[in-house]
Amino acid sequence: MAYQHIDIDYLQSSKKEAAPCGDTVWFKRTLYHTTIICADGISSGVKAFIASQMNVARIGQLLEGGASFQETFQSVVNSMSQWRDYTMPFTAFIMVRTLIDGTTTILNYEMPSPILVTRNRASVVKAEPMIVEAGVASSFHCRFQQGDSIILMSDGITQSGMGTLYPNGWGSQGVEKCVNQWLRRGSSVFEAMHKVFDQAKINDGEVNGDDRTVMYAQSRLGRVVEVLTGPPLDEKSDEEFATRFLESDGTKVICGATTADIVARYKFITLQVEQNPSSMSTPPRYYIDGVDLVTEGAVTLNQVHNLLEEEDLDRDSDMSAAVDLAKIFKSGDRIIFTVGQSLNPANKNIVFRKQGILQRNKIIPMIAQKLEKMGKLVSIEHV
Repeated sequence: MAYQHIDIDYLQSSKKEAAPCGDTVWFKRTLYHTTIICADGISSGVKAFIASQMNVARIGQLLEGGASFQETFQSVVNSMSQWRDYTMPFTAFIMVRTLIDGTTTILNYEMPSPILVTRNRASVVKAEPMIVEAGVASSFHCRFQQGDSIILMSDGITQSGMGTLYPNGWGSQGVEKCVNQWLRRGSSVFEAMHKVFDQAKINDGEVNGDDRTVMYAQSRLGRVVEVLTGPPLDEKSDEEFATRFLESDGTKVICGATTADIVARYKFITLQVEQNPSSMSTPPRYYIDGVDLVTEGAVTLNQVHNLLEEEDLDRDSDMSAAVDLAKIFKSGDRIIFTVGQSLNPANKNIVFRKQGILQRNKIIPMIAQKLEKMGKLVSIEHV
C-alpha cells in the first residue's frame, strides 16, 4: 500500500499583540495514522491559552493511554459540557484522524465547520450532528485521496468582520468563497490558507478581532526512504533480507560494504566501487543496479548525523556520499531503517574510537532522533 503523507501547516495571531494566543494546534504522525487537534480556549489571552493547552494535553494523554479516538472525544466533551462558563477552562475543539489508506474521521465540538478541498474545489463540511449533554457536536467521515485537503479554523476567522462588514461575521461560507476564489486563480491550498488569514485581519480592521488560527492538512503520496545497513544476524536469512529490500517501494539506500555485498551476490553481480571519489574525507560509493545510493557504513552514517542540521548542503559543492545521503533523508517523509545485528569486528578498531566514530547500533538511533525532530516518520527494524 502506498504511503499517504499529510502535510500540515497553520497560521496564528493573538487578539492582543503582547498576549499569548488562546488557540492551540497539535498534531502527531504514527505508522498507522495522522492525528490533528485544533482547540480554542474560552475568552482570550493567558486564560484562553491555559485552557486550550490543558485540554489538548488531556486529549493527547488519553490517546497515548490507549483510549479510542471516539472515546477520547466523548470524554472531553462530557467535561466541556459541565464547564460552559467563564470560571472554568472551557475549550471548543476539533479532532481529525487520517489513516494510512486515507480513511478520515472529523469530530467537532463547538468549532466552526471545516472546509474540505477535493478536486481543486472547496466546500463547507456538512457533518452529522451528535447528541451531547450541552453544546453542539458533529462527526464527518470521508476518504482522502491524494491532493485532498481539509482547512480548520477558530472562530477568530469565521467571526471576523462581525458587526461591521458582516452582521453575523464572515462565517464558514465566507471562508469557502475565499478559498474557491484563490483556487480558481491557480493558488495552492497552502496559499489559499494564507489568503484566508490575511482577509480575516482585513475584515476586523486595526483594533478589532479575536485570537485567530487557520490550518490546513493535505494528503499526498509520501516519499519513502528504505535504508538497509548491516548484515542480518542469521546468514541463512540473507536472501530474504535482500529480496524484501529490493522489492520495497521508495528510494533505496544501502549503508555498509558487507551489506552491499549480500545484495550484489543475490543479484549475481560484482559490487562496483566509485573511482576517483570527489571527497577525500568520505569513503567512496558503491554501485548496484536498482539501488539509488550505496555507501560505506559507520563513517558515512556518522558524517550524515553531523550534516542533518545543515540548512544548505549545496553551498560547499561537496558531492560526497554522505552529503547525498543527508539530502535523501531531508527530502523523505518516512524513513525505514532495516538494521542487521551481525557485529562487524572492524568497527571495534581503536582507530574508530579515536575519531569518535560510533557503531551502527548507536549512531542510527541518534540519526532517527534528529529526523523525528525534523518531522519525519522513522521506524527501525532489527534483523
